[in-house]
Amino acid sequence: MIDFIKLNLINTDFDYIETHPLLDFMMEVNTKTGELKNVKKAYYKGLEFRLYEPTEKTNSRRLTLEGSLHKYWNNGAHNFNDFGINELDEVLNDLKECFNILQSNCVLRTLEIGVNIEPPYKTKTILNQCLLHKTDRLKWIYTKDEGNYIQSKHQRHIIKIYDKRTHYKNKGFTIDKEILRFEIKYTKMRYLHSKGIYSLNNLLNYGLHHFKTDLLKEWDNVLICDKSIISKTKYKDQYDNINFWLDLNYNNFKYHRNNLKRLTAKQPDNIKKKIADLIKKKCEILNTNTTQINPLYIRLKTVVSTSTNTDQNRRFCKVTNLNISMQKVDSILLSHTGLRYYHKTDKKIYKEVKNKYLSKLWINADHATQIKQIAHNIRCKSSNTMTSRKRKHNPLQMELF
Repeated sequence: MIDFIKLNLINTDFDYIETHPLLDFMMEVNTKTGELKNVKKAYYKGLEFRLYEPTEKTNSRRLTLEGSLHKYWNNGAHNFNDFGINELDEVLNDLKECFNILQSNCVLRTLEIGVNIEPPYKTKTILNQCLLHKTDRLKWIYTKDEGNYIQSKHQRHIIKIYDKRTHYKNKGFTIDKEILRFEIKYTKMRYLHSKGIYSLNNLLNYGLHHFKTDLLKEWDNVLICDKSIISKTKYKDQYDNINFWLDLNYNNFKYHRNNLKRLTAKQPDNIKKKIADLIKKKCEILNTNTTQINPLYIRLKTVVSTSTNTDQNRRFCKVTNLNISMQKVDSILLSHTGLRYYHKTDKKIYKEVKNKYLSKLWINADHATQIKQIAHNIRCKSSNTMTSRKRKHNPLQMELF
């Protein structure tokens, strides 16, 4: 259920993080003045570490971590499959083992809670019928990373509704079903603090299953105009017109909203109720613990997933361990296609790969050449690894074990 997250890391060894072999921190430079900024950035599987150095105003260092834990589960590539309590546990265990990041030391600054469901109708059709959240218009937004979605921005949170299938199909993934995502992004912590949630540890102790109520409440606040329901009423030319709703004063708005609810409720299989039922069911599934098949499993790879039908989109490069599901089915290494995908959709991951696999000889080359050289170096790395293994293992030599 958790997707994007932003954390302040406290009681953490900053020097250990800064010198960690998996991280390459880069200092930003003002190109006009040559002045160094006070923040260093490093990327790992789509997560961004930011280390703030002391300034005249602040006399202490500060470390933050932000990004999608859901994408991290898929090695940075996507978040259209299910991400439940079992997958979250694996991600947090991986962060603890890799970077010694403890849940109790992760102070929440931003949190996204949401679910991916398979809607009863085409997602685009449903989005076009979603007009308002409470009294605010649901506006269409576009970003390179998230594609098209509708959102309503409030003082302390944002409501988002996506067409995940179209977004990721356009990026080269194989998706054979409709996927609608509904989520709440908490941008201010006042609501979470009222629940006693300050850290990641508090959040898990509180229980993600409690957010089912919040998701259902916010979905109920979405005003949906189902044309099939109002088509034979005198309101057919009003209720599906966003300007009609925006021009109403509050009392008239309240009357017509309740009237639309009554008309909708007369159809027991209406879209609003069907999706509410799907959100409820998915929340329950995502918060169901499963047992491991083998206690000696490889983290983030063979854990029993909440969703068992998305393995086709969990293929990984043998060198970088990044998800390469957007490439040809027989791909085993991150190639030009995958590199272009990450450059377009997730600059954090692309920079991570570039810093590690691009020789300094090509640092000033054009983009196409850099991609070619990165892919070449990844292939060389794979070839060298295979050669090394063959040297160590002579099939003609008898083995003790």
